Amino acid sequence: MASALFSAPLPSFARLSSARAPRLPAELRSFLALFGLTVDSLLTYGEANTKIAKGSELAFSALLHLLPDRSLARALTPDSHLSPIRSELPGLRALAAELGLLEKALSVTLCPFSSDACRELCLAFSGRGGISLPVASCRARRSLAFLYDRNLFLKCLLWASGLCYRKARKASLLFACRLNGTQELPWHTYRLLLSEEEASLFSALFGAPIAPGLASLPDRLSNLPDCAPYDYSKAPLSWLQGARSSGVHVTASLAADRQGGSRDAINAVLAGFSLAVPILLPKGAPLPSEIWLTDSRGTELRLLCIDGDLNDLRMHDPLPPSGFHGVAPLLRLKRSRGSDPLAAPRFALAPSFERQALFGGGSALFVK
Repeated sequence: MASALFSAPLPSFARLSSARAPRLPAELRSFLALFGLTVDSLLTYGEANTKIAKGSELAFSALLHLLPDRSLARALTPDSHLSPIRSELPGLRALAAELGLLEKALSVTLCPFSSDACRELCLAFSGRGGISLPVASCRARRSLAFLYDRNLFLKCLLWASGLCYRKARKASLLFACRLNGTQELPWHTYRLLLSEEEASLFSALFGAPIAPGLASLPDRLSNLPDCAPYDYSKAPLSWLQGARSSGVHVTASLAADRQGGSRDAINAVLAGFSLAVPILLPKGAPLPSEIWLTDSRGTELRLLCIDGDLNDLRMHDPLPPSGFHGVAPLLRLKRSRGSDPLAAPRFALAPSFERQALFGGGSALFVK
């Protein structure tokens, strides 16, 4: 069996209590076993992620972490010039070759709208993801599973979401599910076909009423009581609107170093999206109260600044007050291991109260 080619242990923090978890259908269990995965290891939740743990009194949150951008190709290719987490991962190339995935995995990007600095400073290489080979390997094998059979992977994700949803309901909490934790994929466009038997079984096991037929995973999750899919995205406005129409609470992200990034950000704000803004601000330092963002067309918007690091639950953010065009959750730049330090000032704004030019065009001005 292909999974025998890679047998690194799964991170213990990703496990759910198997004693109480409903048994995964055999077809899905066999599929995940090809990649050394279990349904318990698909989503990261609770104390396994510092950011979502901060909102644990408000929601039971779960994230899906795949490898970002072209990182899967690098994980299959030896490169002594990169840090161990950003280069070849043991056993992965043999697994991809065994399953006929090598060519596809070497060419795919899982972050089609990332900028140069975004790729360099990716949060996939911070925290546990920046130091743990088992964590990176688990993300890589999830990525291969997604490429191998997207429909079966979506069914596994639905089942994993059901397990988390049941835990959230037991704790009387909102279930907040973020499908793009370290990647950017159009989950709202991937349709999953469920039979009447599958939908009935899922509804009965998890107290999560879903209908048979063809629908995206966000559509199914957003229709559950007390379930809130959410995401951040640097994608074009049409993508953001498509995700929102599927019930996803989307926060646009400023790509300050991408040509036209400020224009894309302003378009998103004008369409009703909040805008996540990375900032080079030390932990504990006070935040600016507002930001004025200008694009190459001369359009200027006033945004209320809030602390985006308090938790990851953007659906609880305030609406913009009178006189403001939108809300800007500020995110302090985190350490990304193995990154080029010169990328930081291109990607994140300086905590200055003077107007600063953005590398991709336009400018920004923080106000105390």
